[in-house]
Amino acid sequence: MRGMGNKGRPGNRGMTLIEIMIGLTIMALLTGVAMISVNALTHASLRSSSLELTGAIKLNYDRAIMEKRIQRIGIDLDQQVWWIEFTEDPYTIAAEKLRGKGGAKQEAEEKEEERWPDEDRDEELELALEGGQSARFVPDAELGPPRPLEGDVRFSKVWTGHQEEPFTTGVAYLHFFRGGWTEPAVIELTDGDEFMTLELAPLTGRVTSKPEPLDEGKIKDQADDDPDLEGDE
Repeated sequence: MRGMGNKGRPGNRGMTLIEIMIGLTIMALLTGVAMISVNALTHASLRSSSLELTGAIKLNYDRAIMEKRIQRIGIDLDQQVWWIEFTEDPYTIAAEKLRGKGGAKQEAEEKEEERWPDEDRDEELELALEGGQSARFVPDAELGPPRPLEGDVRFSKVWTGHQEEPFTTGVAYLHFFRGGWTEPAVIELTDGDEFMTLELAPLTGRVTSKPEPLDEGKIKDQADDDPDLEGDE
């Protein structure tokens, strides 16, 4: 009986290689699930902001048709807020595309300063400088005040059809016309780690979201190919 030693005690049996491998596999799976969950929570604000903007674009597209007026989304890349406004006045997008990443019409405004000194300026002229024709845009009160994006999400680049290149500062406008079309547009959002790009089809108002940065080469091709844009009067 002494010769048996501890051989008959199953409680002291060591783990086999197969058991160790199964245990490691389970740990790896659990770690992977945990990392996916953390990643999903980390970038949830980016996806939520993308969905909110997509909804706002669709809303403006439909509202312009239903209300028979021109809607637009304003995006302030310096203050990092966006808002919705409209006009019932005739309006045409300026034929000359805006230049510069800041979105400021510096050259055009300097020329206007030469033609109209400050003492000769009036409200109608200021409105006329906004686009091809004077138009008074007012906030769409039903849709609330300007709003920021969620969490750490920010606008990094915005391009619309009347811009020559994407803006990284200043204010960009995306117009929706009563005839059932809008400008082509690309909006890049980021939370510092990941990107989400929203691409807008002008004839359908359909938005496609892609988890990648904006392609400036593609934007340049679109800007070169697109004819001057004009809204309906």
